[in-house]
Amino acid sequence: MSADLRPVPETPPRVLGLVRVSKERDGMVTPEIQRTAITDYCRARGYDLVDWLEGIDESGSRSRSAWWPRLDQAVAAVETGDYDAIVVWKFSRTARHRLRWAVAIDRVEQAGGRLESATEQVDVTTSTGRFTRGMLAELSAFEAERIAEGWREAHQRRVRAGLPPTGKPKWGYIYDGEEKIHRPDPETGPVLATLYRRYVAGESVYQLVRWLNSHGWRTLEQNLWSDRTLRRVLDSGFASGRFLYRGELHDGIHEPLIDNDLWQAYLDARQERRAQPARRTRSQYLLSGLVRCARCGGTMTAGQFGAGRAPKYRCKTSKEQGPEACAGGYVTASYVERAVFEELEELARDIDREADRAAAAEGRRASLRSEAGRLARELGKVDGALQRLMLQRVQSPEVPGSVFDAAEADLLEQRRGLAEAHEVAAREVRRAVADPVAVAASLVEQWHRLPVEHRRMSLRDLFLEVRVTTGRPRAVVEVIPVV
Repeated sequence: MSADLRPVPETPPRVLGLVRVSKERDGMVTPEIQRTAITDYCRARGYDLVDWLEGIDESGSRSRSAWWPRLDQAVAAVETGDYDAIVVWKFSRTARHRLRWAVAIDRVEQAGGRLESATEQVDVTTSTGRFTRGMLAELSAFEAERIAEGWREAHQRRVRAGLPPTGKPKWGYIYDGEEKIHRPDPETGPVLATLYRRYVAGESVYQLVRWLNSHGWRTLEQNLWSDRTLRRVLDSGFASGRFLYRGELHDGIHEPLIDNDLWQAYLDARQERRAQPARRTRSQYLLSGLVRCARCGGTMTAGQFGAGRAPKYRCKTSKEQGPEACAGGYVTASYVERAVFEELEELARDIDREADRAAAAEGRRASLRSEAGRLARELGKVDGALQRLMLQRVQSPEVPGSVFDAAEADLLEQRRGLAEAHEVAAREVRRAVADPVAVAASLVEQWHRLPVEHRRMSLRDLFLEVRVTTGRPRAVVEVIPVV
């Protein structure tokens, strides 16, 4: 029998056709061309082409790709005996990732199956054929790496020039293809700037999402907004004149929609809300997070409990640990909120002492700046100590590495604590109100027009806390101003 002739099996091998087109398109080899080649190959060999599995716009080289679950599905089908072989247009369609390729081919062959190429004439039943197939796979991986390196260099050039790595659309902007730059969209740009201002003023992401969807604004893909999508847009910082590249913000040359103060205020508000329970940031109650029990110093939570249906603030310690821990009870929310508003009106009317209060506020800001500066200097000292420790490690090879490791761990722990404290201090400096009387007057004037979130955030800038002593016949409310 001629070496080119093979016996025809009684039952034709059952084949799964595997088609993949990556985002780079690889020379625009369409799924139709791949299917035709695979179909002709199977027909010429008497194979039974049972089914297809396709991946469109899916990378075969990136470590994270939607293609890998599909490839696992195809291999698993061979392992369970559903198919005898997988046929691809080229071996590179299987994977251009060394590990993924090696694992896939090993699993297929361990199950007694075969992986064949419709256009690369390789006899995988021989050692020479398997070696050739391995070389083709290595060439595919090399080509994928070469392309990736080229893209990385192109991206880095754009980043160095103050441009985002790609010209992908950005919500709030229009991409100028001729100038290769994003320009503010006259329609969505102002909306995006407004979203930042409203978030800083106290509105939650969920409220902003509802507003966007109810007013007909859609995402770039013309879908409804979700909280995750909106956070991604706001956190990207593109509207502040920056752009994200590999997890870091870089200064861009595109025109910003918001100034640096608003961007920093957004970051502060974002950080503050991360530390708070979600229910507090979305709370319908005006003083959530501000009211504390004067007896035990614990927080008072808002809700509808006790006699009647009126909302109330209740001592959390008393509720959870009983009257033995704290004798505090609950107080009607409207009673406390009325006392706070009266204090706000008193502050707004205090024109005679406006200069004194402004001076006190400036003194507080100076004190906060001083503390932030002190923490910054302490951070600098720790950084210097870390650098000296690294130098000593190099210059003293005779000293056990564990000694340096312990010292480094201690310094890094100090640095983490100082960095957190410095960020809190810097945030307090930025939030400190320069003219409390003017802010209070503006808040009183707009009180009934502002949403609860706006009022709550403004009150937090003016008052440290609201202390409540529950009791009969009336609770005692003490509002503690910032200055």
